[in-house]
Amino acid sequence: MTLENDSETASVRTAHRGPSKRRKVASVVTGLAVAVALTATAVPAMAGDQGPAAAKTGQSARRHLSPLQVTSAFYASYNGDLEAGFNRYISKNLVLHGFNGPEQRKDWLKGDLNIKAGLEGFKMTVLDQIVEGDKVVTRWSFAGVHRGTVFGIPASGRPVQLSGISIDRVIDGQSVEHWSEGNFGVFLDELRGDTSPGTVTP
Repeated sequence: MTLENDSETASVRTAHRGPSKRRKVASVVTGLAVAVALTATAVPAMAGDQGPAAAKTGQSARRHLSPLQVTSAFYASYNGDLEAGFNRYISKNLVLHGFNGPEQRKDWLKGDLNIKAGLEGFKMTVLDQIVEGDKVVTRWSFAGVHRGTVFGIPASGRPVQLSGISIDRVIDGQSVEHWSEGNFGVFLDELRGDTSPGTVTP
């Protein structure tokens, strides 16, 4: 009963206020709608107006990972998506000093993907890392069972291992220069069966 009376009273009051009050309310609502529409239009436009210079400024303002963080993440990618690790942490303009002297980045990736595919239970282990300025020294080892063809050597079923020491020079969140030394010849001998398995330690 009370609710009905209150409702009727409210209706009467609204009726007595007349068109002018309704016009003011409608005007405010319309103004808000226009403001929202303008904001929705302006925000994408502002984003679209950011040209190369603005994008470059945003990128330079972004903090890069430290050399240690970059190399730790890169070597960890050997136990996951290695190709993604290369794309993220190894510069496309890399200067590479491999086991056999200067090589190509694409050949390094291709070779390591071949090793991963050919070794069952492949696991990369980082044994030590030492940082000096923009350079990181990493002592590493990986192992697995030779179940697939690696560098043209057919599967032998033997447990094999490769260990080495690499140096990465890291600039702006990527390795721009890489050196590696390791027992690669012994690793190939293990694959071929020329070395007794388990005789090589990192």
